[in-house]
Amino acid sequence: MTGSARRALFALAAVVAAAVTGIFAFVGDGVPPRTDGGVLAVAANHGHTAAWVLLTVAFAVAAVRGAWSTASQVPAMGGLACYAAFLLATFVF
Repeated sequence: MTGSARRALFALAAVVAAAVTGIFAFVGDGVPPRTDGGVLAVAANHGHTAAWVLLTVAFAVAAVRGAWSTASQVPAMGGLACYAAFLLATFVF
């Protein structure tokens, strides 16, 4: 795969991730909000959207650089951490 094709795929992934981010931010993710406050409420209410924001950033960085790299991996792993926190706050605690 050529560099420009790779950039285009990463850019497309960033656009799709941004669209999902917008849906979660403005429509919601279907999970009832927690009203008890604290860190668990923040994770449950915003963790899913934060994960998609960071995934959008990861794909955008990869599109600019033309390859997946450490600079892309860092926000992607942050997104994974946000998603894990969301799942734990929503379904475990």
